[in-house]
Amino acid sequence: MPAASKVKVLLDTYECNGCGGCAELCPEVFRMDETGEKAELLKADCRPLTPELAEAVKMCAQQCIELETC
Repeated sequence: MPAASKVKVLLDTYECNGCGGCAELCPEVFRMDETGEKAELLKADCRPLTPELAEAVKMCAQQCIELETC
């Protein structure tokens, strides 16, 4: 996907292992839930594809983050 594109972030919380990498790399998109065991999305809307978001997707060990073009 081109860097200027807008994407919708999809997160499979069932597959999430709770490493917290996505929340560290991209705190404007992800946070850890109240138990600290799973990541969750802050907003499920279209957003610019930033280098940090692309890195969070790439670094997800469980591959539970997907991007859809808006």
